[in-house]
Amino acid sequence: VTPVEARILALLAAGATTARAARETGLTTDGVTYHLRRLSSRWHATNRTELVARAYALGVLTPGVWPPEAPAAE
Repeated sequence: VTPVEARILALLAAGATTARAARETGLTTDGVTYHLRRLSSRWHATNRTELVARAYALGVLTPGVWPPEAPAAE
């Protein structure tokens, strides 16, 4: 996933709305929705909860860390 997608996923895992994720990332709400649709299609996720769960399962988000965050890029 891209750094923007990882940031959006972390925000969603923390309970952010699409509007808040847009403000936090500097995107429009349509931009956030675009990234979420791409991820949902790629991971065959049917809703945001499943999308966040898959992000944790795939290691995109770090388990046991609050607030949620993506692992640092190496």
